[in-house]
Amino acid sequence: MNAAPRAGRWGLALAAVVLAGYALTLAPTVTFWDAGELIAAARTLGIPHPPGTPLFVLLAHVWALVAPLGEYAVRTNLLSATASAAAAGFWFLVAHDTTARLAPDLEGAAGRVVRVGGAAAAALAGGFTFTNWQNSNETEVYSVATLTIAAVAWLSLRWRRERAAEPERAARLLLLIVYLLGLSVGNHLLALLAGPAVVVFLASVLRADPAADPSRRRAEWGQVAIVAGAWALLVGTGLGNATLFWLGGAGFALAAVAAVQGGEARFTLSALLLAAVGMTTYAFLFLRSAQHPVINEAAPATWDALVDVIRRAQYPVRTPLDDPTVPHGPGNPGRSLSMVWLQLQNYLLYFDWQWARGLEGLGRLGVTLMFASLGLRGLSAQRAADRPAFRLLFLLFLATGLGLVAYMNFKPGFSLAHDLYPNADDHEVRERDYFFVASFVVWGVWAGIGLADLARTAARRGRAALAAAVLALAVAPAALNASAATRRQTPDARLAADFAWDLLNSVPPYGVLFTYGDNDTFPLWWAQEVAGVRRDVTVVCLALANTQWYARQLREYPVRSFDATTAPAVWRGEAAVAPAGPLHGMTDEEIAAIGAQRIDRPLTVDFGAFRHTYPPGRVFYPSDVVAIRIVQQSLGRRPVVWAITAGREHAGLGTYVVQQGLGFRLGTTPPDSTSPALHRNPGRPPLDVPLTARLVRETYRYADLPARGDARLDPTSEGIARTLALPVIRLAEARAAAGDGVGSRELLELAARIAAAPELRALR
Repeated sequence: MNAAPRAGRWGLALAAVVLAGYALTLAPTVTFWDAGELIAAARTLGIPHPPGTPLFVLLAHVWALVAPLGEYAVRTNLLSATASAAAAGFWFLVAHDTTARLAPDLEGAAGRVVRVGGAAAAALAGGFTFTNWQNSNETEVYSVATLTIAAVAWLSLRWRRERAAEPERAARLLLLIVYLLGLSVGNHLLALLAGPAVVVFLASVLRADPAADPSRRRAEWGQVAIVAGAWALLVGTGLGNATLFWLGGAGFALAAVAAVQGGEARFTLSALLLAAVGMTTYAFLFLRSAQHPVINEAAPATWDALVDVIRRAQYPVRTPLDDPTVPHGPGNPGRSLSMVWLQLQNYLLYFDWQWARGLEGLGRLGVTLMFASLGLRGLSAQRAADRPAFRLLFLLFLATGLGLVAYMNFKPGFSLAHDLYPNADDHEVRERDYFFVASFVVWGVWAGIGLADLARTAARRGRAALAAAVLALAVAPAALNASAATRRQTPDARLAADFAWDLLNSVPPYGVLFTYGDNDTFPLWWAQEVAGVRRDVTVVCLALANTQWYARQLREYPVRSFDATTAPAVWRGEAAVAPAGPLHGMTDEEIAAIGAQRIDRPLTVDFGAFRHTYPPGRVFYPSDVVAIRIVQQSLGRRPVVWAITAGREHAGLGTYVVQQGLGFRLGTTPPDSTSPALHRNPGRPPLDVPLTARLVRETYRYADLPARGDARLDPTSEGIARTLALPVIRLAEARAAAGDGVGSRELLELAARIAAAPELRALR
């Protein structure tokens, strides 16, 4: 039996094993950060934040239709798990190509242990690296990107095997690589980083084993040149950078001349066509945006807007030469060596997480050093056995690891260098390990090859059992990362979903809810568009309100009906009347004229029910202007609420707000200082005690935090849990002020369990 089909079946079996591991830790619903936005976009065929990820949206939408397993978020989470498992299958085949070369003299069971067991070790070690595992059990684009990289690496090796026997088939494999790279632009540019590694591999093979026929040699070198030129063109296009696009076009033109001279005109045209076809997923953004989906970020319905989405014009500029903590421009002092060293430390920190995240201290360090050593042994063994394949993985590791460190130029990491940079704004808002995921997987593959090399030594000495035991070390990442990587068996498994429920249900029927950023907005989009929770609430994200396209969309946003049958009891008795008219009345011209401005004299604004004077020196940003115009249009017509996460500024109208659970509701008059229903605390808005009590006791959901409040949470979940505890703490203060010591202690105990903050119990 041919070895290739056998390896393919083993690879499929390995992928099934990895998928089972991912499925056991799969998030049971939506998670924080981009997942809520991506799930909602997939459900509604909407457009998420730039660059829009049209391929992922379309894939997830179709996948969820054909895989109706559980709630919608579980289906899209399963897409990530399946993609990563398929990638593990491809990495098995890539590693098998090397392990088969390590011990050509070993026959029978010993040979199979080294070849198959070594390849399985490589796929398992890479597949269960911490970051890859985390990416694989939630809805994110990185699993599809790593699948593309693994498939392209395997196709490169397959091309080498086919080129001598079937040149035409080999050429088609190269065209498939070009198509996959073009297609990947619609998902995430991470996959394009495989391009240089593939080109160097192809060239290395042609130099080491040139075709006997001169015309065939010219044809093959022409094909490789076209692959390189197509990659360069895709990079410029994918980044939306005109300079890189024209440089890539020039490179492709030069490659085309060489290829045509080698008789490969048809290959040249086919490659250009397939690269272009791969990128046509961006046509979805252009066409769908014009239909005004409910999620339509950056509104790419015009050519200029589409180009802005592709080149990410919405985000601040940061070049590899900048100091990342200082805005780009003439005042930027430049990237210092100390900053580079911090960024390298951050990469090493993330590398340390990959092998035993569930351990701490010396235990984790020991496992990290073991896998670092195994990776070094593996890359050395691969270099000796298969120099072209070594170059393929080595360049892929560099490009997706240190290369990204240099290019992305991140601020100091979320958990790093707070002594040097005490300001939170000088740090990344979260850990960025997911950007480097491909480099960690490649190192895991090398570690598996290193284990195969050790097993080869044992097998040659007739110690087959020892060889198998050595290879079993590859399951260490799966065993030692499980407790940290899982999104199912954790206290925060449903936290994002419940937080979305709680925020939306802090708002009376037909209310306007101001939120701030990703984690208090994207889960709400999921809740409304996928789970159907409180669609009558109009969510206004203040971070997005700084953009013109979002201000225009808010004006056109439809009012959806309040469904009393699915709303919590606290709102069912409300006289819910749908508001008439737009959310604000600004014209496109007025929106375009908004800019950041500092006023030099008092400014009095008429809000209908009252007039408010802003003091001189105040800076108004576009989001402030949008919020003020929405309040002017809505006050007295529909409830206006700021989420507790949106800060304490409340458009400067803090003297008119009352806290109601997780929200601050704006009134038409200052709160009644004599009302027994309000609890006052200096420096804070008064608390509506009866309503907050009903929200805290009857309405809010806390995942299973109250039952497992002492469990460790990740930083994002910890922050959300503490936010959920805030109204409980304020309610406890109100009970204590009213002389209800027992009730106050019960509430503080609940808050301590929700926030996993035992110190709150000391306040009893």
